Amino acid sequence: MLRAYLDSANEVTVKPFRGYELNHEEISVIQQKNRLERKNTVISNGCIHLKFSEDINLNASAFIEYCGRLYPLLMGRYIQSIAFDLKYSTDVQMGAVYSSTQTVFRVFAPTAVDCRLLIDHDYHEMVKINGYFEATVDEDCHGRHYHYEVSHNDVTHFVIDPYVKGVSANSKEAMVIDFERINPGYRTHAVPNTPNKDAIIYEAHIRDMTIHPNSGVKKEWQGKYLGMAEHAFTKHGLSSGLNYVKELGVTHIELMPVNDFLTVDELNTNKSYNWGYDPKFFMVPEGSYSTDPKNPIIRILELQKLIKKLHENGMKVIFDVVLNHVYEVENSSFEKLVPGYYFRHNDDLSLSNGTGVGNDFASEKLMGRRFIHDTISFWLDYYRVDGYRFDLMGAIDIETMQGILNLVKERNREILLLGEGWDLPTALDHSKKTLPVFGDRVPSLRFFNDHFRDAIKGNNFELMAKGYVNGDGTGIDKIRKMFTGFYEEYSADMSINYVEVHDNHTLYDRLRYSSGKRQYVLESQHQLATALVLLSFGTPFLHAGQEFFRTKFGHGNTYNLSDMLNRMDWNRRAKYQDNIEFVKSLIEFRKSEPVFRLKDKDDIENAVSTLTFDHLSNVFGVRISYEESDFIIMINPTETSAELSFGSDASYKIRISNQRNVDKAIYRKSFYIKGYEVAILVKTDSETTNIEERGMNG
Repeated sequence: MLRAYLDSANEVTVKPFRGYELNHEEISVIQQKNRLERKNTVISNGCIHLKFSEDINLNASAFIEYCGRLYPLLMGRYIQSIAFDLKYSTDVQMGAVYSSTQTVFRVFAPTAVDCRLLIDHDYHEMVKINGYFEATVDEDCHGRHYHYEVSHNDVTHFVIDPYVKGVSANSKEAMVIDFERINPGYRTHAVPNTPNKDAIIYEAHIRDMTIHPNSGVKKEWQGKYLGMAEHAFTKHGLSSGLNYVKELGVTHIELMPVNDFLTVDELNTNKSYNWGYDPKFFMVPEGSYSTDPKNPIIRILELQKLIKKLHENGMKVIFDVVLNHVYEVENSSFEKLVPGYYFRHNDDLSLSNGTGVGNDFASEKLMGRRFIHDTISFWLDYYRVDGYRFDLMGAIDIETMQGILNLVKERNREILLLGEGWDLPTALDHSKKTLPVFGDRVPSLRFFNDHFRDAIKGNNFELMAKGYVNGDGTGIDKIRKMFTGFYEEYSADMSINYVEVHDNHTLYDRLRYSSGKRQYVLESQHQLATALVLLSFGTPFLHAGQEFFRTKFGHGNTYNLSDMLNRMDWNRRAKYQDNIEFVKSLIEFRKSEPVFRLKDKDDIENAVSTLTFDHLSNVFGVRISYEESDFIIMINPTETSAELSFGSDASYKIRISNQRNVDKAIYRKSFYIKGYEVAILVKTDSETTNIEERGMNG
């Protein structure tokens, strides 16, 4: 007959079901068997707005009485208000706070009237302290399972602690974990000292890396944390997995989500696949990547082993974190604990959906922000993570991101932060979104540069669109500007340069759609695009397998499709060994040249001189002089070969080329560039041809 909502501490809105009319004089609010004194009544648009002389007590059940029936008082606009946030938010540590003699359990649930703690099915009453419930268990609780039973006016929920650090298979039960006991000393192990300005990022998915039958990883470890931590070799005798990535030379491994996600059955992992952007619990490793998902401790140890192994092999670790939404609002612990609080709402109280997955996490709420900050700190401290990639970061408010920047400054090591700064239609004021245009408010935060991506290969969302490498050099002026890292709102310090990520088509598949050229040309265009990523100012970003023309067989969105489409094809690693060596040479060159660490605009412009060519105006050319280095980069996105003058009497030799196996010539004043060639020429004092060559890379 009706629904009633709490819209402020002492105001209730009563909405009749369609077709009913209510007599406001017969409506009462009952709390602890008492009728609250009504102060005034307003009827508007068929709803009845009641104001009371005293605040409604959230520590006790409250009901609407009408015609002899009781209806639960639900949370309305009050829970969305600043007043609610300020009254109930707290800095007290949440979750299971462990020590060897006692564990303190705390859970934020200001709208709940009762909460009980169950440890291995033994009940413990919890005391409500302002907005949270607390219970202390005076014994060693390590390894014990627990959950909460939380009661609101209308329902009692079984709730897993959102701050949980260990869960059983498919997140059925939480577990208290003593991290120092299970892995002594892990939290202080050495990490590589690679500065953020040197970063070359390689994005990988745990399962994809080793699930292929030719990964060389033992069967029981394929698709697992331990598989990626193994030094493996394919049947061709070529490195795969960990040692392959190490040989490639990248500095940072970005792991697609490894926190607990929902849509893969951890007990039947071969029946489904997912990238992991459907988060369930944010501080727990995903169990489908573990060799024993039933054991909460095993998944922790195996992820820690992988991270430590990557560190020991000279690579830092970035976590891809999905803090902008949950998979299911109704079944999330957040919604069961504080209905309506943790998610962003439109003016009509419907869920905001800027993320496109049904909900937006309300990072601007004080306890939402607190949870995000606690999550970031936890992975930094207990897993030694070296950075974060924030999924759909534009949906996270900028004050929350500023807080994260302050958190990482407190650590005695460099932490790399990057994310997707897309302007999404979420119910958040534009000025509060974390967008590149506000980059000066979040210094050192890096943003994926979609201008760079689209300029090189064409509009990301139009399959047949063409850019510089697949459009005979279209947009050369944009390429020149973006090469320096400075274009529109982007700077070299904030630009993540990329042409391929897990989303959308791989570069290889995209070029097959849009290029219309024969295979040799397509592969050459791919090389030009990858070279621009690795040679431009900013932070280069590669998608795993990009270096051997990774394909998903024309599919653009494979987030829940098969291993066949998503896995790293280690047979292609053998087939395209020459291209892998080409990419390795570009990475090695970038790492060897101090100029690529520059982030200041004036410093970059002083080091870079643009070369233009009358005969082939779409050829990209720059001469770079910095400290002891003097080299030229030339990129020809057309099939025409020509001799081009670079206007210098200095002598240059080829360091890297995608089109030449051997070229020992010394070049002065001009260079004969081939069709679809990228060439790096370095200054030499030699006038002879006695130059050591290394295969196709010069």
